[in-house]
Amino acid sequence: MNKYQINAEQARREQLDKVQKSVNPKTKVRRVYRIEKDGSKTIAHVLDFGDRAVLHNMEGPALINEQQRKKEYHLNGIEYDYDTWNEIQKGREGLPWYKNPAFKGTVRF
Repeated sequence: MNKYQINAEQARREQLDKVQKSVNPKTKVRRVYRIEKDGSKTIAHVLDFGDRAVLHNMEGPALINEQQRKKEYHLNGIEYDYDTWNEIQKGREGLPWYKNPAFKGTVRF
């Protein structure tokens, strides 16, 4: 292989790595704990993208401290009050069309 073929192969590998990172980023949902100065325990639900982490929880508050009675609602790192967060949750769609019970027994061709 000459140097042009080696450079082309290296460029092809770099491009493939970039595409794979954009298509399938390594995201993880983590539950993180922290002990505060007063001895209370704070639970944070974090969405970890690898290069950054944001507070996110679709089911409830993303930041919880039961002893201090503190709850913060976050979606994709944006903080909302309870009423706004609840309205966003109510606006979500239900089941996808292919799981709709009205289509049971019908055949699609």
